[in-house]
Amino acid sequence: MTLVNRTYPDLVRDILTTLTTGVAGEVHQVVAGADGAATDVVLNRRPVARVSQVSGYVAGPDGEPVRTVFGLDDVTLLPLSPSDPDDRSLLRFPSSARRRPMPGTDLLVNYYPRTVDPSPIDDVAVGSVARTIVEAVARETAVAYTQLNLAYESGFVETATGGSLDRVVALLGYSRYVAGRPVGTVRFSRRAGSPGEVTIPAGTPVADTKDTVRYEATETRTMLAGEATCEVRVRGATEGTPVIEAGVLTVVQRAIAGLDTVTNEAPTTTSAQDESDVELRARVRVALLTAAKGTAPSLTNGLLALPQVRAVSVEERPDDVPGDLRVSISLKEPPADGSMPQPVLDAIEELRPAGIRVLLRKAGELAVAARVELVLAGSSVTAADRQQLHEVARRTLTAKVASVQVGQRVRTGSLQAALVDGERVLDATVALGPLDGPAGTPGADLVPAPGQAVRLAAGDVTFAPDTFDAPATGPLVLPVDVRATVRPAAPDIDQEALRSGVTGKLTAFVGTLTEGVVVTADTLLAAVRDDPVYALDPLGLLVTFTSGDQFVQVTAGGQAFTVSAGQRFTVSSVEVLT
Repeated sequence: MTLVNRTYPDLVRDILTTLTTGVAGEVHQVVAGADGAATDVVLNRRPVARVSQVSGYVAGPDGEPVRTVFGLDDVTLLPLSPSDPDDRSLLRFPSSARRRPMPGTDLLVNYYPRTVDPSPIDDVAVGSVARTIVEAVARETAVAYTQLNLAYESGFVETATGGSLDRVVALLGYSRYVAGRPVGTVRFSRRAGSPGEVTIPAGTPVADTKDTVRYEATETRTMLAGEATCEVRVRGATEGTPVIEAGVLTVVQRAIAGLDTVTNEAPTTTSAQDESDVELRARVRVALLTAAKGTAPSLTNGLLALPQVRAVSVEERPDDVPGDLRVSISLKEPPADGSMPQPVLDAIEELRPAGIRVLLRKAGELAVAARVELVLAGSSVTAADRQQLHEVARRTLTAKVASVQVGQRVRTGSLQAALVDGERVLDATVALGPLDGPAGTPGADLVPAPGQAVRLAAGDVTFAPDTFDAPATGPLVLPVDVRATVRPAAPDIDQEALRSGVTGKLTAFVGTLTEGVVVTADTLLAAVRDDPVYALDPLGLLVTFTSGDQFVQVTAGGQAFTVSAGQRFTVSSVEVLT
């Protein structure tokens, strides 16, 4: 009995054919002729009275063999010799046939020879004794086939299900994630100008800028040529991974050619269901690359899976010496003593090919500096917005450079494209150069030496003055609305005198403000108080500066306000609290 699942109808047909002195399931391999079509098939038990069924395989939509039963329109039965026109020993698939068998596959034929002993079974109709016994035997045999195939398929990742799949993946040290882990969706974006397909393997780690929160892709997705983005489901990398807000996952912790950015556009949630068989298979398929020890890809993938490792380079036959592998590793946080973490050493020992010497070295660090010039939409921007845009650009650059592998070229084109959002930042120019060397050329790629990892610190990103796509033609004026609330120091103070006095003094004060002046609660109190006329409660003074959709409230123990270029102040109201 072979491990091929035979169905109940097939078993009944073949048993009945055998009982009635026919030939069941005679196998013939399909051979291609000169025109590529199947050649004629000659049956063994000749001469043949009739053929009851011809089955085989045809090419499916994807070119894979598909089982089918051929009909009278697909096959022609011919005599082997012209002298015996009643013979049906020759099977021919004409060129006009709708379906023809694939060359190289097997053809199964049920037929009845013309010269056989008479059968003792003369009634095989439904309900007869012989038919009932045959159907009972066929049913039990079909169940046995199903059970054998289920046991066989339960030993493979691709076909095992449920508890059987749990036992298979346990051989690789994996287990099914249970309900309670955070799940969500991230959107990957293609790097500008990147052609072809981009495959994102299951298990691809994505994290926040500080790598304190890490999620992993639960499925393998391919971004087709022409697609700019794709969404991928992710799950918390550990049981303690927290639920996060939108926009936290912005760093791909594994370099994938063609990818530019990633983000979670919605908050993650806690999963109420265990990991499905499909998700578990996708995660373990990637693990098989590492489990197949002894290859350079398994060594690379195994090391990149470690949280301490940022980038890896594996070079076969360094210095043209057979039997050697040179592994250069860049760590996210190198130890102060210069040692290599023990988990990294253990992984190399476990994954290296037998009999191969691994020449391990830390990747050289090339510290670089970046000079950025942004082109912003509009004609002006507030100081707070400018600072926010620069901070976002700084985080994006450091994360992108951190994802570059050891010895890889740092392409400024992808860095510049990552800084452009199409709304506020319309264009960007990046110049990369060694931190202790000459400034880089804007737009030029940075090529590290072999075995060097590029590292960019946030403090080494500087900005040239921003430019605007619609610069103002006259002097820049940014209106700022000023509102104040005051509280008298005693109940008998004239409130109207207090209001008019504070209004006049505050108007005079803001009229003297220039770029760079820091306005605090103490400076405001000194400017507006007039104790001989009215007395203020220092804790009751609150002044709000509003410019566009930005505002700062200055009060005792609170924020301070910094004056930006071009700001003009107007005191719109002073409210007296009782």
